[in-house]
Amino acid sequence: MYLKSTFLLTLSVFALGVTSANAEVFYWQDADTKMSFTYPDRWDVRHNQRPDDIYAVAVPGANNHAICRLRVREDKRFAVYPEYFANNIQRIAYSNDFWDSYLGEYNDVTMRRVYDDAGLGRGFASFAEADYTTALGPKMEKRAIMFASLYNNNAYILECSAEKHSYHKWHNSFLSVVKSVNFRKEINEAKNGYYRNFYGGNLIIRGEKDTDVSVY
Repeated sequence: MYLKSTFLLTLSVFALGVTSANAEVFYWQDADTKMSFTYPDRWDVRHNQRPDDIYAVAVPGANNHAICRLRVREDKRFAVYPEYFANNIQRIAYSNDFWDSYLGEYNDVTMRRVYDDAGLGRGFASFAEADYTTALGPKMEKRAIMFASLYNNNAYILECSAEKHSYHKWHNSFLSVVKSVNFRKEINEAKNGYYRNFYGGNLIIRGEKDTDVSVY
């Protein structure tokens, strides 16, 4: 169970051009996982809808219905495998079958596309785009883009959706949120750790004196 304590920082982003423009984004970081992302400062924080939701932000306004949800699920099934199998694990555990199960909480689902070998934060990710009808609250046809990435035994799922016929207005904003996602580095990708490679080259052992040198 993840604590919901977070901190927000306001960052200034300046656009270069004939006239100076100023826009602001919020930076959010989870207190437990240290996962972070940014989103437009005018978006509002929303209540989590599901037990595995840890953060949700939405475009304000009565008729916008555009929202991004971050979900985290512990998954230790592949903990014994080295990191260089991560892309293979993604294709096996977080691909078509995963999205079929994930979208089971909605109605009238139409899967538009699924891609493997995408990225989210530091992890290999699966990307999916789908249409569905909401099951909670007022019924609405929505379109969503979704990314799922397994990193350090946690599955991170980012879903951004909007009313189906207005989705195109928010697509680029959704992608900006996705691109801003970052995970704290917790995995050593080097097969030999940070030690010298003992499999190749000469082993030099130096003694107390400069002349005490052994080469193997």
